[in-house]
Amino acid sequence: MSDHRHVENLDDLPLEADASDKFDHLLVDQIKAQALIDAGFTGKDEDGALRANQKLLPGAVLQTMQNNHVANGKRELAARAVTKFELYAELLPDGPGVRRLANSAEESAAQDELMKYLWGLTNTGTSGFVQKSIGELGLVLCEASVSRTKINEETGKREPRTEPGRFITASRDLIMTYFTAPAGAAFLRAARKLEAQLGLVSTRRPELAAPVARQLGVVVRQAVGAIPHADVKQVAALTADDNQSDIIDG
Repeated sequence: MSDHRHVENLDDLPLEADASDKFDHLLVDQIKAQALIDAGFTGKDEDGALRANQKLLPGAVLQTMQNNHVANGKRELAARAVTKFELYAELLPDGPGVRRLANSAEESAAQDELMKYLWGLTNTGTSGFVQKSIGELGLVLCEASVSRTKINEETGKREPRTEPGRFITASRDLIMTYFTAPAGAAFLRAARKLEAQLGLVSTRRPELAAPVARQLGVVVRQAVGAIPHADVKQVAALTADDNQSDIIDG
C-alpha cells in the first residue's frame, strides 16, 4: 500500500491468540494498522506521530449501519442488508483484499482479523454493540440470508451465492420474521435436545425416567417464567388444540 506513514501502538490491533506461525505476525499488525490509517481512523502519539486508532471503528460502524443499512420492508431488504465483506470494504476501502485479492498470507490474515472485528460489532445478540446502541430509537438489528454475486478466486468467474446480511429495521414484519422467529426456533431446538437427553436416560435407565421427568419439569416451568414477554395463555391454547387434533386424528 502507498503512503506508509509511521505506525505505533499496534497493541490496539491484537492478533488472534491462535494465529498461525506460518506468517509474520508483526507484518500482519502493520498491514492492519495501515488499513485504518488509509481510511482516516487515526490518532497521534505523544511525539505527534500518526498512528492507527481502532477505538474509532465502533462509532463508524454504528453510523454506517444507521445511514446505509436500514430496511423498511422486504422488497428493499437485499439491497439494504450488508454482508461481512461489504461492511469491511465500506469501512476500510483500501484494506487488504478489497480492491484486489490478498496476495500474501499476511494480507489474508490481516483481512480476516479486521473483518471479524467489524462484523462482531454488528452481532445481532442483545449484547452486540450496534444492537445496544439503537435500542432507544425503537430499532432492531436483524440478520437474513441475502443473494450476492462473488468472484470465484480459482476460476475468476462470477458466481451467485447466499450469505448472511445484517440490517436495521423498525418494520414489524421484518422484526418478527428475522429476529423473534429465529430466536424462537433456537429455543425449540434447545427443547428438542433436552427431550432427546431425557429419552436417552429413560432408555438406558428406565428407573430414572420418572425422577428425571420431574426434574426437567421444574426446568420447563422456570424457562416459561423466564420469558415474561411470551403469551403463556396462547401457548396453553395451542397445546390444547394440538392435543385435541391428535385425539380426532386418532
